[in-house]
Amino acid sequence: MKKGYLFLTVLLFFVGSAFAQKQKISGTVVDKNTGQPQAFSNVIVKGTTVGTSTDENGKFELEVDFEGKEEIVLQASFVGYGVQQITVAKGASSVEFAMQPMAIMGKEIVVSASRLSETIMEAPVEIQKMNSKEILSASSGDFYQSLGNLKGIDVVTASMGFKSINMRGFNTTSPFRSVQYLDGMDNQAPGLNFPVGNLLGASELDLESVEIISGAASALYGANAFQGVINMTTKDPFKYEGVDVLVKGGNQNFLNGQMRYAKAFGEKKNFAIKLTGEFLTADDWIANDTVANLYGDIETEVDLTKIIVQKQTDEELTQEERDDFLALNSYLQFYPVGYPGKIDLQAPGYMENELSNNRTESLKAGLGLYYNFNDSLKAHYMYKFGNGTAVYQGTNRYSINNMGFQQHKLQLDGKRFMLKAYTTIENAGDSYDIVFTGINISKESIADYVGAYLGQYFDTMDSLSNGFSDEARSWMADSAHKAAADTAKYYWIEAGSDKFDSLHSAIIDNPNLQKGSKFVDASSLYHLEGQYNFDVKEASVIAGAHYRLYDPNSFGTIFSDTLMNPGDTLANGQSDFNAEFVDIKVYEYGGYMQASKKFMNDKLKLMGSFRVDKSKNYDYQYSPRLSVMYQNGDHNFRISAQQAFRAPTLQNQYLLIDLGPIILEGNLNGQGNLYTLNSVDTFRNHYDSTYEVKPELLEAVNVDPIRPEQVQTIEFGYRGILGTGFYVDLSAYYSIYSNFIGNIRAYKMLNDSAEAGTEDGTNAVLTHSSSNKTIELYQYPINAATNVATYGATVGLAYYLSSKYTIKGNYTYSDIDTTGLDDDVIPGFNTPRHKFNLGLVGIRIWRDLGFTANYKWTDSFFWQSSFGDGSVPSYSTVDLQLNYSFDNYNSVVRVGVSNLLDKKRIEAYGAPSIGRFIYASVAYRM
Repeated sequence: MKKGYLFLTVLLFFVGSAFAQKQKISGTVVDKNTGQPQAFSNVIVKGTTVGTSTDENGKFELEVDFEGKEEIVLQASFVGYGVQQITVAKGASSVEFAMQPMAIMGKEIVVSASRLSETIMEAPVEIQKMNSKEILSASSGDFYQSLGNLKGIDVVTASMGFKSINMRGFNTTSPFRSVQYLDGMDNQAPGLNFPVGNLLGASELDLESVEIISGAASALYGANAFQGVINMTTKDPFKYEGVDVLVKGGNQNFLNGQMRYAKAFGEKKNFAIKLTGEFLTADDWIANDTVANLYGDIETEVDLTKIIVQKQTDEELTQEERDDFLALNSYLQFYPVGYPGKIDLQAPGYMENELSNNRTESLKAGLGLYYNFNDSLKAHYMYKFGNGTAVYQGTNRYSINNMGFQQHKLQLDGKRFMLKAYTTIENAGDSYDIVFTGINISKESIADYVGAYLGQYFDTMDSLSNGFSDEARSWMADSAHKAAADTAKYYWIEAGSDKFDSLHSAIIDNPNLQKGSKFVDASSLYHLEGQYNFDVKEASVIAGAHYRLYDPNSFGTIFSDTLMNPGDTLANGQSDFNAEFVDIKVYEYGGYMQASKKFMNDKLKLMGSFRVDKSKNYDYQYSPRLSVMYQNGDHNFRISAQQAFRAPTLQNQYLLIDLGPIILEGNLNGQGNLYTLNSVDTFRNHYDSTYEVKPELLEAVNVDPIRPEQVQTIEFGYRGILGTGFYVDLSAYYSIYSNFIGNIRAYKMLNDSAEAGTEDGTNAVLTHSSSNKTIELYQYPINAATNVATYGATVGLAYYLSSKYTIKGNYTYSDIDTTGLDDDVIPGFNTPRHKFNLGLVGIRIWRDLGFTANYKWTDSFFWQSSFGDGSVPSYSTVDLQLNYSFDNYNSVVRVGVSNLLDKKRIEAYGAPSIGRFIYASVAYRM
C-alpha cells in the first residue's frame, strides 16, 4: 500500500509540474531570403522537450514556464535550414525566426546522444543523422541500405528484405550487439533478441529522422547497446498533417505502396490521429554460391548387407515378403561374395532457390492517437503491426515466412518527465530452416536411391546367377554394383517434382528438426520506463529507470520450454501445443543518471553518466561514461571513456534443439563431465590407425556458466566548420572486449558413473557406436578466455559549393589487434579495413530538379561465422537518384538506380549476389 501511495505522489508531482504558471509566446517562422512562411517548422525551448510546430502560415503559439529565470532560449529548425536560436526575455509575447537555407552539417538537432535536444556539434559521442528529405532521396532507393553510406556504418544484406546494421567491427547478420529503436520502442524480435532489419519497422514516408550512435552506449541505453544505437523517429501528426501517398516500382518485380494520414482535431488542435500503411513485394536476390548455398549434399555410408539381413524379420513386411528375404539371405550365406556390402553415398543436394520461394514481402500498418493537455503535457497511444517474408542468415539460412509482430505503446510526456509502457508480440508464422529442409529431403532421397540400388543389384544378380541357382562370383557382384549405380542415379528426388513438392510441404510444417524444418516462436516482451530531467546548481541532470520482462514461448522447438508431460503428443509425434509447457520468464531492470555542467563561459562542458542493470540470471552490471567537450566558436573537441555490456541472449541461456548428430543447448548453469570434440576425434583416429589406447589424447573440460560480454572504450573526436562552408567530423577509438560469447562442441558422458578424465571415461569413448551410445555430442555457448582489442578512425567531410550543390565524403578505418590472439571462441571481425564514400547532392539545380549521387568502395575481408567461413571480395557501387518536384500538383517524382554499373557483390559469406536495382516513385500530398 505504501508503494502505491509513493507512486501516486510521484505521478501527481510530475503532472502538477506540467500545469505550473505559464507564459504564452506567439511568433512566426519565415525564410530569411524570400520572406515566405515556413509551415511545419519545429519550435522548442532549448534543452527541453517542450515545443510545438508552425501552422500552414508559419505561425505558432507556445506556453512556457520561465521557472524563475529572466530569459529562455527558443530554437527553431526545419529540414534544409540552419537551426536558429533566439533569447526571449520574461514578459515578451512575440518573436520572429528568419531561417537561413542550406543547413550546415553539424547544426542539425539530435536527441539520441544525451537523451536531450542538442546539435550534432554539441553531442558527446559519435552520432550521425539522416533527416526526412535525405530518407526519401536516398540514392539507393532504400534508406536502410543507404545508412551504409555513413561513416563507420556497415550494412550487411542477408536478403533484400533482411539487412543488418553494424558498427565498430565484428559484423554479423544477427546484430545483437546494437539496439534499434522505433519511436522509443526496442525493435528487437523477443525470441531472437535483435531486430529483423526494417522488414517490420518504419516506412520512409512516415520517418522524420534516423539517428545512429556508433560505439558503446549502455550508460543511457542499457543492455546490448554494446556497439551502437539506431534511433528511428516517425513524424508527429501535429507537425505533419495531411494525406501522403507514395508508389514505387522497379526491376526484380519490385512494387511498394505507402500511405500516411494525419489530422489534428478540436478548437485548440489538441487531439490528433495518425494512420500509416505499407506493402512491399519483390523477387529476392539469389544466394547462389555452389558451396555455401548447396544444402542437403550429405555424405553417408550405407550398409546394404545389414539392410538385407534385417528385412527377413521386418514386421512391416508381409509374411510372403519376409520369406523371400529369408531365402535370399540363405543363398547369400552360402555365397557371401554376393552380399552387396557397404557403399559410400553423397546426395546431390539442392540450391537455396530450389528450397525457398525467393520472395520478399512486407506489410506494415500503424495507428497513433495523440492528445496534448497543453504545451507541457502530452500523451499518446501507438499501435504497430508488421508481417514479412525474407531470408535471414544465422547458423543456417532461414526463410522468415509470414513472420508477424505487434507493438502497443502508451506514453506520457511532460516538460521534464517521460513515462512509457510498451509490449512487443512476435509470431514466427510459417518460418523454416532452409538448410534442414534440404537435409531432410535428401534423407528421403537417399532412401529412394538405396531402394532402387538394391532392387537393380539383385535383379542383375538374379540374371547372372540363373535365378540364384549358380554360385555367386565376384565379377557378378561387380557387374551388379555397376548396373545398380547406373539405375539408382535417376532416383534422386528432383527439385520441382511432385514428390519434392509434397515432401517440402510436409517438412516445412514439422518442427522436429530430425524430420522437419519449421520453427515456432510466439515470444513477447513487456517494458516500463520513466525519465525525469532537473537542474542542480546549474548542472543539468537526467535520471531514469526501466523494467522489462521477456516471455519466450517456442513450445519446446527452440528453447527448453518443453512439455511438462512428454506424453502430450499428437498422432504424428509432434507436441500438442494446447498442452502444458515449462514456463520461462526472464526479467531485468535498471536505472541511470546523467549530469552535465558548463564552465569557462560555456566553452567547456563536462558530462558524466552512470547506469546499473540487473537481470534475473546475472549479477549487477555497471555502465559508466565520462565525456569532456570543448567548444570554441565552430570548433568542437571531445574525449570520452565508457564501459558497456551485452547480456547473453535467451538462446544463449535456454536453447535446446536436438539435431540428431548434435544437441544445441544453452549454458545458464554451466556444464561438466565433457571431452572436447577435437580431442575425441584425435583419440579415435589414433586408435583406428594403431589400435593403441592413449587416454592422454583426451581433453576433459568443464564449462563455466555463460556471462555478459564487456567492452571498455576511449574515444576522441572533433567537429568543426572551416571557412564558410567546409564541415569536418573526425573521430578515433580504442576498445578492449572481454568475455566474448562463442561456442564449444564437446562430448558428454551419458552414463553418470563414467567420468571424463578417468578410465571409465576413456572406455565410454572407446566403446561408443551408433548401436551403443555412451557419449553424446553437444554444443554450448561459452565465454572467451582472451581479451581482444580493436581500434579505428573515421573522417567525414562536407563542402557547400553553393546553395545548390553539396559534396560529401567519408573514410573509415577499422582493425583488430591479433597479437597473441589464439582463441577460437572470439567471433570473426568480419569488417573491411578500409572503406570510403563520395557523395554529391544537388537541390533545384534547374527549376525544381534535384539529384543525389554516391560512390562507395569497400575493402575485401575474410568472413567467419557459424554458417561458414570465406572471403568477401572488394566491391564498389554507384547509386544515383533524380527527383523533380511538381509543386502545383503537390507531388515529387523520383527515378534512380542502385549499383549503376551492375557489379555483382556479396556482403557476407553465403549471402546473396546483389546486382543492379532500377526504380521510380511518385509521392503525392493531398
